[in-house]
Amino acid sequence: MIRSITNSNLNGQRQLDVKRKCSRVAVAEEGQALVEAALVLPMLLTVGTGIIVFGIYMMQILSLTEGVGSAGRVLAVSGGVTLDPCAAAATAVQNASPLLKTSSLSYTVTMNTGTSGDQAYSGTSCSSASTTTGAAGYLVSGGTVKVKATYSSCSLSFYGNNFFPGGCSISQTVMETVQ
Repeated sequence: MIRSITNSNLNGQRQLDVKRKCSRVAVAEEGQALVEAALVLPMLLTVGTGIIVFGIYMMQILSLTEGVGSAGRVLAVSGGVTLDPCAAAATAVQNASPLLKTSSLSYTVTMNTGTSGDQAYSGTSCSSASTTTGAAGYLVSGGTVKVKATYSSCSLSFYGNNFFPGGCSISQTVMETVQ
């Protein structure tokens, strides 16, 4: 019985020694997490911001691609229906890509009847007096229509560094057969 009491006293003494040593180590490591956070946080913010900036740029590209595709589809079924194919294309692009600034968009609509050469129109209007004359006259069944839109207000600016210092522009083109 005496022996077991002595062992328990020794175990208690050892536990106190271990607790004292651990408490000294814990005091020396107080604030370690704060230092690690201060070292890692700038890198995480830089990577996170870069992902957001690149995501915005990709959204602009995809939005313009969708808008141009929509404009091509609209013009492909507008033969003999519309008096202003350029306005129809511009409206389709703007409706399909509402996050792009309309003032920064420029358009070129090129039509080919299949028997004549290409007829290109720039801008948002190429109005005709009837569906068989002028720009609308080039939208004939079997002909082709090519829509090109350029967005000149894109930016890849990252913490004050512009990766396209001369400005960047995104262009998308689609060609459709008129029905």
